[in-house]
Formats: sequence, structure tokens, C-alpha cells
Amino acid sequence: MNDYGFSYNNRFSPNNKDKMYLYIFRGQVVLNALIIFTFSAMTKNLYLFIPIFLNLLALKVKSRPQKISERLNFVFQLFLQVFIIAESYFYLITFSTRYYDWNLPSSLILFLISILVMYIPYAVVFLTPFENKFVQLLLSIFSFEFIAMGSLSIVTYSTILDFNPLIAKLSDTRFMGALVFLIIALVLMRKWGYAYPHMVPSRHINYIILLFLLLLCFWFTMWNAFSGGKDFLSSLYTFDFSHAKFRIEYLLSGLEAGIAEETLFRYMFLTILLAAFKNFRWKIFFASFISSLCFGLLHLSNLSAGQDLPNTINQVIFATGMGLLMCGLYLYTDTFFIPVIFHTLLDTLAFTTSGEVMTGKVTNLQNIFTVVETLIFIVIALGLLIAVYRRKYSNSNYFTI
Repeated sequence: MNDYGFSYNNRFSPNNKDKMYLYIFRGQVVLNALIIFTFSAMTKNLYLFIPIFLNLLALKVKSRPQKISERLNFVFQLFLQVFIIAESYFYLITFSTRYYDWNLPSSLILFLISILVMYIPYAVVFLTPFENKFVQLLLSIFSFEFIAMGSLSIVTYSTILDFNPLIAKLSDTRFMGALVFLIIALVLMRKWGYAYPHMVPSRHINYIILLFLLLLCFWFTMWNAFSGGKDFLSSLYTFDFSHAKFRIEYLLSGLEAGIAEETLFRYMFLTILLAAFKNFRWKIFFASFISSLCFGLLHLSNLSAGQDLPNTINQVIFATGMGLLMCGLYLYTDTFFIPVIFHTLLDTLAFTTSGEVMTGKVTNLQNIFTVVETLIFIVIALGLLIAVYRRKYSNSNYFTI
């Protein structure tokens, strides 16, 4: 791993590939205008000429706007195109359904591939020019919440594909959104000058410690979902699977959390924060704590899904501690898929027994358990981060760019 600041370049000079993406994006703009115009003509909806006009203003977008008018249009299109790209696809499916069978296997494959890549030109044109680290963090959240997670539902809403069982599962579980976000994240991070997430274990790992961590993580996922026993001590080794109900939706939702949330917080946030704190001696700790706190606060959004406040607060506290442990696992092992697998397994197994929304009255015992679990996570995470810190400053040849 490269000094945990990760390689990055603050100049972002345009190149031929950037120009190619700009031309592809302009082609999308024209195509979307034609689609909206066709839908408007077929439905006799004259109000759609307004979004057509606003969409065509994107043809004036430049990769490096200089004038005030150019910058205003750039920012305006940054937000507008998120909606236009998805909405145009919705119009295309809506008016072409009578002429084309979107439920054919080949059609579904092409549709899913197009969903995965349709925002890449947009991301390169509008999101990669920003150099400021704080803005990059905001754009990471923006890509996660507004681009990736909502695109498929907008495209398929009330269309024939909305009733397709496969598409419905991919949309409802947001698994497809997680894949879209992963692709966007990889594109953005490389264009911003950062490295891809590391997949090869560090040669400095103590494999006895690694084995202990893996066994501990596996035991915790089992205990968290299936703990049984008549008392606390027996619950540590007694598992009750009688209430488990496995559904493919739970696996997809678990994968969504493991892929999307780990990509956002353990890859993008952690990497950018390490770069922002590159001149601080304690950057490993600062970056890990901030990214973990943001990860915990993300779970406040579960309030909008109908989850009550006490359960949500418990979840925020637990997620913050777990997030710190994930940071420790990633930085210590130098292997991104380990926290992804742990997170996926944790959520999937929990869903099989309690569903995707926490319900029920929060007791004092549950509060105590949450605090104890969080403290254990923090202690283990600190041990891992301290090991990473010592490894960094005891071996000057370890970090290479």
C-alpha cells in the first residue's frame, strides 16, 4: 500500500479520454432529447419541451468551464442530468413497450448492462474535475444516494419492467444500485488520482492474528443473528436457527450493504481522508474515526423507512463501532474484500431472523449490549490501527507508490 495517502494528482489535466467521454455525453444529451421529444409527441404533452430545452443546454457544457455563465450551467447540469438520464430511459421503455418485448432474456441482459454504464460519461464530465477533498467526499455521497441508488427505480417505475420479478428484486434490494455505485466509484477514484482498492493481502500480516480475526468475525455474525441459550454465557455458543427464514432478497440486500457501503466508507471516504490528512502523523486514526462516524450517521436514514428512533440510535452507535473495525480490518490486511464479506454476511444473516427494519421496544439490556459490542469493536480496531501505525513508521520501505 502506498503510504496510506494513496497516489493522487491535483492537476487533473484533460486528456483525449476525457474528451471522448465528453463527446459520448453530448451524444447522450442528443439521444435523450429525441427520446423525450418522441414521448412528448406520442402523449401530446407539450410541457416536456421545457426539460428538452434545459437538457440541450448540456451541449454547451465544457470540461473546464471558465466564465460565470459556463460554471452556472455546469453546476445546473450536474444536478439536472442525474434526473434526465434516468427519466429519458423511462420514457423510452414506456413508449416502446408496444413495439418491443423488454422481458426477453436478451433484452433484460442488455438493459442491465446499460444501467451499469449509463452514468459513466456523466460522472467523468461532471464529477472528476473537482480537486478539493471535501467536495470529493460530498460527491461520493451524492453518487451513492442520488445517482446509483435511485436510477433503476426511476427507469422502471410503472413500466412493464416494474412487474418483472428479477428487475423488481434488483431494484427493491438496491443490489443493482450497489453495482452501479461500485463502477462509478472506481471511475471517480482513478480519475481523481487514487489507487484501486487493494485485493492482495499485505505481506506484513500476522496470519495467526488474521485467523483469529476471521474466526471472531464469523462467530459474531452467527451470534448476532442466531444466539440462543437460557442465559448470556450459554448464548455465546448456542445458536437457534428455528426462526431463520432465508430469502434471496435478504442476500441481495446484504450484498448491497457490503458492496455499496464498504465502497463508500472504507474505500472512498477512507482513501480521500487519508490523502487530506497526509501531512498529519496520526492520519490513520483521524481518517478511520471520521469515516466510521459518517458510516454510523448514515443509518439515521432508516428513520425514513419506518424504523423507530431508539432502534435507530442503537444502530448508529453499533455501526460506528463496526465501521471502525472495518477500517482496521482493511488497513491491517490491505485486503478490501474482507470487510465486504464480513459486512455482507453480518447483514444477510441478521435479515433472516429480524427482517430489514429493526422493530420492537429497546430494553436497557439491549442498550448495554450495544455499548459493550461497540466498545469491543473499538478496542480491536484500535489494536489493528496501532499495528498499522507502527508498521508504517518502523519500515520506511514498506509503503510504495
